[in-house]
Amino acid sequence: MGAATKVCIYAPVHIHTDVRVYQKEAKALAAAGYEVVLLARKGADETRERVQGHLRVEGVPRYKNRLQRFLMQPLMLAKILQTRAAIIHLHNPDTLLLGFFLKLMGKTVIYDTHEDFTQRILMREWIPGRLRQFMAKAVGQLEAWAGRCFDAAIATQPDVAARLGKKGVVIENAPIASGELIDRAYAHSRSIAKPAEFRVIYVGTIGRTRGLLQMVDALEYVNQLFPVRMWLIGPVHDQAGWKEAMTKPGWKHVDYRGELPQEEAFAYMIQADAGLITIQNIGDHAKTSPNKIYEYQRFGIPFIASDFAVWRGKVGHVGSGVFVRETDALEIAQAIVFLHDLPALAQEMGQKGMAYTINEYNWERESEKLIRLYQTLTKTDQSLVRGVAQ
Repeated sequence: MGAATKVCIYAPVHIHTDVRVYQKEAKALAAAGYEVVLLARKGADETRERVQGHLRVEGVPRYKNRLQRFLMQPLMLAKILQTRAAIIHLHNPDTLLLGFFLKLMGKTVIYDTHEDFTQRILMREWIPGRLRQFMAKAVGQLEAWAGRCFDAAIATQPDVAARLGKKGVVIENAPIASGELIDRAYAHSRSIAKPAEFRVIYVGTIGRTRGLLQMVDALEYVNQLFPVRMWLIGPVHDQAGWKEAMTKPGWKHVDYRGELPQEEAFAYMIQADAGLITIQNIGDHAKTSPNKIYEYQRFGIPFIASDFAVWRGKVGHVGSGVFVRETDALEIAQAIVFLHDLPALAQEMGQKGMAYTINEYNWERESEKLIRLYQTLTKTDQSLVRGVAQ
């Protein structure tokens, strides 16, 4: 590649250790020889920049509210330009306006969206109902313009990539199969005692739309037959749902571990007996790339997942988990009982999932699409971008 091409990844909404932004994309690009600067959120006690080989991580200014985040855009534009990057890689709709400014300045710009925000905005209860519809349509239009004006657009869902136009490419949220993060997870798991009782786990955003209430109810049902507890890991984004869950009888079977570094969350997966991902059919949930299903499989535990057609189509053939009606706590409970009562089958499911994610479907393979896209963008014939990685 000659002199290293400099890349600036700007992800103001994401924590700097985010799995897709940092662990997957930034590290893959750095490993491929690109000089990567990642601008993302850092914790209040993390002020120094982090440098690892070709990858440098810098924190973006902290903001108190969404208005302040918007008002800081000129400052962030200047910070992006200071990196002198040849390619600017922007994450999520918050960065679209900056992207248009950067294109006017002649920069090479990639837009990257992990979800269907035309649907996610409709779920934002803090936005007044009528305004949600307007904002969802506005974001959809801005994304469509970005698909035409920017040099490439990345999505995890095929229908979102199609909406982004001919430059839209699909790069899925495949799990990391090996490397430093996985090694640290196994090392940390040795400090977590293997529970005597059957143990399920949920890792991810916590709230009613993520199936919190159904999971807690299922725990109460199962504990009438045998002891089972749940490790609950992740940020709480629904305080009303959180308070309601704490009033339920099944809550006494929950061990909340908070929001953990990725390797620690993975360590708990390693010591669990089954992974739950019974999120509700709201917004774009049924069409998402089910990252947690793959992570559970990577660490050899069977999953219990919402019976969405897209999810069943992606992993149903592997035979590594159980699909249930996500609204039915009793059916979730029955799935837990099924895996508990048939330990040899549950172990076989886990082994199938691990083999699938290590040998067939993983980020190491999926990242090749990202590298090919970047290699195309550094060529002089920008028309070659069309159709890459699809």
